[in-house]
Amino acid sequence: MISFRTRLLFLFLIAAFASVAPAQQPPTAAFSLALEVRFYPQQEPAYHAVSSKRDGVWFARFGHVPEWKQPENSLPVTAVNIQSELAEGGVRVWVSVFLGEIHTEEKAVKSYVLTEGEKVTVRELAEFGVEPFEIKVVRLPPMIGEPPKFVSKARSIELVVMEPILSTLPAYKLVVRNLSAKPVSALHVQTLEDGRMRNSLMPQGKEAEPIIAPGGTYEFNARLATRTTPTADGYSPVILPNQIIEISSAVFNDGSFEGESETVISFAAFSKGRKMMLEKVLGLLQKSQPANDSATATNLEGLKSVVAELKLEADAAAVEDVGNKLMGLGADQRRLRTLIELGMKGVRDQVLRDITQFQLRYRYADPKPIHDWFTASTKRYEAWFGRL
Repeated sequence: MISFRTRLLFLFLIAAFASVAPAQQPPTAAFSLALEVRFYPQQEPAYHAVSSKRDGVWFARFGHVPEWKQPENSLPVTAVNIQSELAEGGVRVWVSVFLGEIHTEEKAVKSYVLTEGEKVTVRELAEFGVEPFEIKVVRLPPMIGEPPKFVSKARSIELVVMEPILSTLPAYKLVVRNLSAKPVSALHVQTLEDGRMRNSLMPQGKEAEPIIAPGGTYEFNARLATRTTPTADGYSPVILPNQIIEISSAVFNDGSFEGESETVISFAAFSKGRKMMLEKVLGLLQKSQPANDSATATNLEGLKSVVAELKLEADAAAVEDVGNKLMGLGADQRRLRTLIELGMKGVRDQVLRDITQFQLRYRYADPKPIHDWFTASTKRYEAWFGRL
């Protein structure tokens, strides 16, 4: 059974990253490599497809080292993050741990370049109180499986197309249409097997843009559920039968929704947190940017430092404000606080990525590109703030 916290973090992280990219394209034969991860003692491994773009998955369930003591003033490890990317000569793998309930910190553990068939034990995880994971690069045949059933609990969202993707791990491409007169801001999509949620995602628009205009369509990929079975030389994933891809809910740009209330609660609290953090960032941008064209790399590095120090704390007034807007939906204060702080973290992380990417592109201290970045970023974040 997946805990509320685990499911919540999963939904948020998928939304935070997947929503900014177009729907995935059908993989090529190169995508037949996968990581086989033994993440919990005496349990079958999990699989994650390897692609040419750095991508990954994190595990909130793991074994704990007996009698290990958490250092003072240190947040607990709440997940192990494993990312991979196709590289010359094999697969590059990065292992890190997330600390804190909302993954406040990330600490690098180990990195590898592995060839097909090679297996490693990440013994360094024991230093964080986590029983070592085993990671192996394997080659899997493409999987399709029988077509799942489609269900929409949001009456305004209808299926247009559903077709299989020839991929390392089984998935289907879906195109859905918005029949309402209102733009859709977010969807909640679940893959169910025997009534149990197996996979879940919450696609939403980039920087509070709607994802489906009235009468428009939206394309996304939904993974099917698999189980791992023993084979003569190890393990292999097998597709589970009788699966359902369900649109559990749709949230519209005016705050109304259709389907289950879970998504509107999450989305409203995320939006509140994002707006709070954007307001702080915009204030810092105004303070950091000189009045003329004399902005320097020092100004930018100073901005980066103060953004990184911004606290991820939702005050009582923010929690009460969201709670008042969600009357009758059963959103308790502790849950809302966590959701708001997740929204704050998402914006802070995005701003830090934006600054880092600019610094990598412009390594010289030419003031004009830096000044232009301040101007363009301020307009962009103001527009994002205005849509929330």
